[in-house]
Amino acid sequence: MASDIHPWDIMINGKRWAGKVRLVGFVDSFYLICYSGVSRFEHGIVVYKDDDAIRTTLQEAKIDAAAIGLEVVNKAKAEQGEGNDFVPLIPMSSSLKYFNFESVKGGLDYRITSLGHPVSLKTKYASSSLQRYDIKLYKGRDTVMKKRIRRGVTQHGLYDQIHDAVRLGIITHAELMGMIIGKTYGGSVLGDVTSKYLDGLAGGKGSKNLALTGERA
Repeated sequence: MASDIHPWDIMINGKRWAGKVRLVGFVDSFYLICYSGVSRFEHGIVVYKDDDAIRTTLQEAKIDAAAIGLEVVNKAKAEQGEGNDFVPLIPMSSSLKYFNFESVKGGLDYRITSLGHPVSLKTKYASSSLQRYDIKLYKGRDTVMKKRIRRGVTQHGLYDQIHDAVRLGIITHAELMGMIIGKTYGGSVLGDVTSKYLDGLAGGKGSKNLALTGERA
């Protein structure tokens, strides 16, 4: 998923970028790329959405989340678990969540705080480049844009992953139907999710990729 964003519609750590901004969303992360001229790369950042990836990255880089201002968003739940007498099967450190997405009802912006680092034309980065990003992003001027932007910056649930798998051609609609009929039971959570997905297919025109602003003739 990719969308062009006006520079005045986004703030990154309290600053605006000079140049065009493109949002490129993936399942576990999203990129914000600043470019000028005819898609000339200037600079950019990657922000992680998947909490497993965030925890692994912090651990491998030997960085304390608190040292870079990254807060635990499920702190109350984690502390409650630590107060229990039983020993959890999964260590508490593996249940900590750092990615935070806020959408104030009636507000104009999304707010995302998470771990990330600058990106450039190279594949390896120093652990010291990891930092906390606080991003304020305008929701969009129309319904289609709002959905695309929200989809790009939020974590993907089961429904989103099914949608991605079909849209990208990893599985076909027929294969998905066969799996649903053969392996799910009525009333199950997976059944509810897949039913929601199939209902969405009825209006499948909305799932098609839209041309970016810079790509329109």
